[in-house]
Amino acid sequence: MVAITGRLQKWFEPKDHRLALIFFVVNVFLVFAIFLPNFSDLNPWDEAAYIAGGKALAEGGKLPRFVGNPITTLFFALTYLPFQASPYWMVHSISLARIFLFSMLWLSIYLIAKQLSEFAPSAIVLGIFLVTPLSVEFMRFPSDPLFASFAGLSLWQLLAFKDSRARKHLLLSSFFMALAALARNDGLVLFGVLVFLVILLNFKKRGFWQAFMAILLPFAILIGGYILGYGCLTGDFSLGTMERTYDNFESGQQIVFSGTGEFNPVIESRLEARRLFGTPEENGYSVFNAIRRNPQEYIRRVKAALIRLPQDLLHAYGIRFTVLLLVLAGRGIFELIKRREIALLVILCLWPAHLVTGLLITLFRVGHLQFPYYIVFVLASIGLFAALSNLKSKFEVGWVSLLMLGLCVYSLLDNKLAIFYGASVFLVGFWIISLFLKGKNQAIKGSALLILLIAGIILRGNFPSPKVRDLGSDPKEQAILFMVENFPSKTTFAAGSPGVVWAADMGYAGLASWDVPKDKTSSEFIEWMADQGIEAIYVDHDLYKVLPGIWKLIEPEIGLSLERVFQVDQGNYQVLTIKP
Repeated sequence: MVAITGRLQKWFEPKDHRLALIFFVVNVFLVFAIFLPNFSDLNPWDEAAYIAGGKALAEGGKLPRFVGNPITTLFFALTYLPFQASPYWMVHSISLARIFLFSMLWLSIYLIAKQLSEFAPSAIVLGIFLVTPLSVEFMRFPSDPLFASFAGLSLWQLLAFKDSRARKHLLLSSFFMALAALARNDGLVLFGVLVFLVILLNFKKRGFWQAFMAILLPFAILIGGYILGYGCLTGDFSLGTMERTYDNFESGQQIVFSGTGEFNPVIESRLEARRLFGTPEENGYSVFNAIRRNPQEYIRRVKAALIRLPQDLLHAYGIRFTVLLLVLAGRGIFELIKRREIALLVILCLWPAHLVTGLLITLFRVGHLQFPYYIVFVLASIGLFAALSNLKSKFEVGWVSLLMLGLCVYSLLDNKLAIFYGASVFLVGFWIISLFLKGKNQAIKGSALLILLIAGIILRGNFPSPKVRDLGSDPKEQAILFMVENFPSKTTFAAGSPGVVWAADMGYAGLASWDVPKDKTSSEFIEWMADQGIEAIYVDHDLYKVLPGIWKLIEPEIGLSLERVFQVDQGNYQVLTIKP
């Protein structure tokens, strides 16, 4: 088995980085459409908010609080600068950002894979990344891939320290974790996991305190320095994390409360949470105080979150791939146990522990489960390589075959055809490779890997179609251009979401807000908007579909107190002005 492993390792691991570069170029080609979005492809909330925050920083030097993810804001300030004169600056900015974020995801997982190349060739890890849909889904919440990339670089350096014991790696690991925390607040919790792992690696060893200080100081200097600098400039030294966490806790009520359908579901769920747990002020913005007020309701939320978690996990890594990845990751864990790599196993298994905080607020997005993507892919690649290296064992071929056949039968009986598709294609590819690897010809081994890769690409299936972007053809882009050409900058627009309004450099008045009165007549509602200084209304599906109760108040006044000055796509996108 050692001889087979050595030959496979030699073939998979060329001395240079050409194979990694080839995989990267192929992946860029397959997902190239995500780098050329039209405005309708953007997330009108999170993505638009980060880009607008970058614009505010670039133009006015407006720094965000720590809770506002400063590195993400700085990143988008840099992507805004080259395109600030274009009416489509937001689209161009996100295009540039996505290219960088995609490259960062590739870089972080490649460096981790190289660090662990004695357990599995980096080509396998990169091949898994290539054929899974994760990179496409990640981009709609830009702080997610930025955080995940920096956290991955921190893990890379921690693994380097485990192997070399050189404290410079701890300094770099702490530095990258600080950047991750400045990209998303999740980095604060993950830093706690990092410190715990360093303590485990150095417990009762010489240089314990030097290692502890090495992991602590860069993080403390960067995070503390930003908080101190922001406080000196603004007088506000608070992090804001308690308030943000409590807001998310209220939003987590969505797991058991779907709302009436007449208003924004997030706002409705937060109102329901206040009814059940009390107001933020009553609880001092403490989630634990809120839970103590109504533990039964909280337990109901936790149960619902746990029931939904497997489905979210399936979507995080692709329905066709998730079960396969988990099976291979389990084989990877077994391989590390067999090789007595306990320290490495503890690091890889404890690293995603920060995700448990999602149960505290019962709020999981698919993107949250994608944060430790490099852990999932590395363990799966170790398992796959161990299986490929042991194909002379009838037991190895047998358990893989039986398990995949069992998955095929189960998925057919339970009508889970996507899982059947994944298990059956993998099984056929595994059988072909198990036959080919018995030969001695290197070309046959190359063909075997090619078959596996092609099978994965076929399995992946839903790569975005190639496109030639025509800016100005998208209805939202037409609305932006109309607003820019016909309204003074900073004109106050009411809308269901802020993206288009911010892109046109207008003032945003959110109709999905606490203080929007829904108990008025249509004419009274328009009068209320005029009293708030609102001069126009931008209409798209985020208004008439997400906020149907508000739209029912607005629509009857079109032609009366409201004048339609722009519409496109059969009225699905409109601009209405409030008559004097």
